Amino acid sequence: MRKEVKLLAIFSVLLVVLVPLSNASMTSVPPQKNKQQEMTQLLCVIGKHKVVKEMSADIIDSIILLGESKKDAFLTIYNKYATPEAVSKAFDDVQPFFNALVVNGLTDKSVDDLNNLFNDLRCMIKKPKHDPSGPQPCAGWNGLPTFVAANAACGIFCADIPAVGFALGTHTLLPTIGVDAFITWTGNGETVTIGCAGYTTSTGPEFGAILGFIGILLATPIMIIGGLFMTGFALLYFGVGPEPY
Repeated sequence: MRKEVKLLAIFSVLLVVLVPLSNASMTSVPPQKNKQQEMTQLLCVIGKHKVVKEMSADIIDSIILLGESKKDAFLTIYNKYATPEAVSKAFDDVQPFFNALVVNGLTDKSVDDLNNLFNDLRCMIKKPKHDPSGPQPCAGWNGLPTFVAANAACGIFCADIPAVGFALGTHTLLPTIGVDAFITWTGNGETVTIGCAGYTTSTGPEFGAILGFIGILLATPIMIIGGLFMTGFALLYFGVGPEPY
């Protein structure tokens, strides 16, 4: 009888020990919730079309970084002084970025449609009085270091990671229309414009505001929190940023 009691005691102890261990092993497997927490909603506005899609944060960052790497190509497209050969090469350079938007389902447009859109935006940009000298090593306005920069009817390129701000536009009220009336943000990136007032750069920490934007906007929906990427046409732009060098 004592032997049976001892065996019962041993089995009881094992049961008490094994149940918590089994529960711990089950909870150690990453639950679906953790997987979902790695997903982020991304707003992509192209022309008048808006898409809000849940994507991996890593994929979003890779798309924004790919767009950021095409800065010189987009600035060449916006530069009315650039030769046809240089503009054609710039369009070739931005094809991988356009293709990434299409492949990831961020637009219903084709790559050719995106090329046509940016050809149209190039026509809308006001040609500066002087040929832009190209990217400057510090914040400035036509090569003159300044804390404040402004432009009108300009091509704009902005890559800001991270950024905080918001966009107010027709897409806020009407999901089928995505032309932003007003965008404002602050961050640590860089904003470059080429247009009516010449060539401007504003580098982070910077504050920027745009009135009237058409192009490609990548950001979180409603309120901008995290990565921000913009390239396209701005009716009016105003920026403030200290010289980084």
